[in-house]
Amino acid sequence: MDRKDDDDMDAVLNKHSDDSGKRKGKASTHKSLITRNLRLAYGEVASESVPKRFLDILDKLEDGEDKS
Repeated sequence: MDRKDDDDMDAVLNKHSDDSGKRKGKASTHKSLITRNLRLAYGEVASESVPKRFLDILDKLEDGEDKS
């Protein structure tokens, strides 16, 4: 995790004053953390190969459609 990530996490975990400026900053930080984590998770999933068992199922479905 880089320094920016540490700062973002500190901003989320450390709850100080309740003034509206800080709340807006926290909301922005929450949104950026959620966005970053979703991109990381999606990137990992999108780069994975399709499992062989799924390919086998698709082949069977395709063979069944060819026979119809």
